[in-house]
Amino acid sequence: MDFRQLRNLVFVARYASFGVAADKLNVTQPALSKSIRALEQATGVRLLDRGPWGVRPTAFGERLIEYAEAVLALTDEARDELDAMRGAQRGRLRVGGIATTLRTILPNAARRFLASHPGVNLTLNEELSPALQHQVLNGTIDIALMSRPRDFPDEELEYRDLIKVPLVIVADRAHPLAARDSLRLADLRDWLWIIPARPDPDRTALDALFANALLPLPQAICETTSSTFQVSMLAGSPWLSYLSNTSAFARGASAQLVPLKLDVPLWTRSIGIVYRRRPAHRPLVTSFIREMTEVCAEIQV
Repeated sequence: MDFRQLRNLVFVARYASFGVAADKLNVTQPALSKSIRALEQATGVRLLDRGPWGVRPTAFGERLIEYAEAVLALTDEARDELDAMRGAQRGRLRVGGIATTLRTILPNAARRFLASHPGVNLTLNEELSPALQHQVLNGTIDIALMSRPRDFPDEELEYRDLIKVPLVIVADRAHPLAARDSLRLADLRDWLWIIPARPDPDRTALDALFANALLPLPQAICETTSSTFQVSMLAGSPWLSYLSNTSAFARGASAQLVPLKLDVPLWTRSIGIVYRRRPAHRPLVTSFIREMTEVCAEIQV
């Protein structure tokens, strides 16, 4: 088992195709197939299944891919850290965030970071918190800005709170509830919702709000992980959802959505940084964390 074989396995599984993976790796397809066969012989198990749907990893393959991705990520980190030690202003940093953070926090932090690290290849992607946690664990991203998970694996990851963002329940501007000056939580019980699936932390908090008031839990007409889809579905609809109180989609004269005026306090979303525990972090990771911390401190004030 060597580094090249592990890299080849990851690429074949990622693209579900030997042909596409071979093109991405700039190798011939027979050579790639031979590499995977050698890896299967070395491990003594079948790692990939081939069928009309393409190529899929077996249970053994999925487990080995988790380790392979971590090895590849650590190799990249080692290369970047050696570059930093010799003064090179280049490298790669992969950051993930939930939708709320990609509107203000991450863009501001990224601008500041790139101003002082112009040669760095910075990648940012949006996911829900559980997916981001998994990506940090398997090494596909370096840092995540996300809600604190309920079952946080303290032994492998570090979590640091940065900011608390109040949530508001929102509806279309023409919704029957939007014109009312005061609403009780019970007034919302018969309306359907556009919200993430459980166990999303905010969905759990919404459920707790209704359960504590001895009301039926909110019923979703559609569950989604996309904030863009969520906002588009709400516009012109009779449905409800929630957003951060700083969301541009529910603020300003031109906003299609409006916060409902409830007479009960809602919950706050705790957002923090997640990264792998280790004795020392790459300078790029430390620098980006510093920028995010400063941006959050300014927003909180």
